[in-house]
Amino acid sequence: MRHKNVFFIILTIALSLTLIQSVIAFQIGGGRLHGTVVDEEGNPIAGVKIVVDAKDKKLTLETESDEEGEWYVSGVDKGNFRITATKKGYESVYSDRSLSHFTSKNPPLHILLNKITDMDDPSIMDETTLGLFQEGNRLFEQGKYVEAISKFEEFLEQNYTIYQVHLNIGNCYREIGEYEKAIAAFNNVLENVKSRKNTIEGDESAAKALANIGEIYLLQDDIEKAGEYFKQAVDSFPGNEAIAFNVGEIFFTQGDTDKAIEYFNLAIKIKENWAIPYRRLGYAYLNKGEYQLAIDNLKKFLSLSPDSPDAANIQNLIPKLEELIKK
Repeated sequence: MRHKNVFFIILTIALSLTLIQSVIAFQIGGGRLHGTVVDEEGNPIAGVKIVVDAKDKKLTLETESDEEGEWYVSGVDKGNFRITATKKGYESVYSDRSLSHFTSKNPPLHILLNKITDMDDPSIMDETTLGLFQEGNRLFEQGKYVEAISKFEEFLEQNYTIYQVHLNIGNCYREIGEYEKAIAAFNNVLENVKSRKNTIEGDESAAKALANIGEIYLLQDDIEKAGEYFKQAVDSFPGNEAIAFNVGEIFFTQGDTDKAIEYFNLAIKIKENWAIPYRRLGYAYLNKGEYQLAIDNLKKFLSLSPDSPDAANIQNLIPKLEELIKK
């Protein structure tokens, strides 16, 4: 940039808006963390449990989202945290971050929850085994992954046909760093799908298993192999914009902005009028310093979701970006 003040403006914007899926800034002492929870359509979700766990100190903070999908947590300090969002009927999501405070007011955090579909729906289970499944999920949410595996395996002994629970088991193994066992669990899903349908094409559970394997390779810094599995996930279930979007989110969280942009664009190609990917693209292009593309996508987001809780912040941001282009 030609002027130092322009650099500092860019830095300020980047710090407040980088990685909006789960980037978090905390204040020291009595800091407050807030944000929104929405579904794949951008609709707010009420009653989502938000848990903020400090990894390096004994601190757990909890709250729930309101009717507008908004949530607030007070008393947050800087450090290493895990933020988990859970609600029955939706897939749980979490994020691990090492955080520090930069401003006196934290930017909002935006969480996307995907509805549970297909055989992942525990409504097909009887009351007894449903309790095992739910207990496994509760233990997972509490970070008790070994105990959760035990519950899921006990459930499978009584419901061996519901092979999708291996997705839950694989997630547990991933969390405790046993990547080979996690991949084996996800491959179990793929093998079951193939044996029942002779193909994994068009099967959402298979696509999720492939994406999860890709994430494990990404955690091991094997970018090439991760990319192969992500591509298979999207190719095997090409009509599902949420899978493409979620792959983009994984890359975004890992800091691979170019790959994130590729998959966000794919999600839009599948579902052109889905607002959320445009917002993600706006921030991704902002991170790259491509301000006109950032503006274009943020404006598209506003046109599709004018009542979003983010609308005011984005409306204030766009003129600042336009000023940067002029300099």
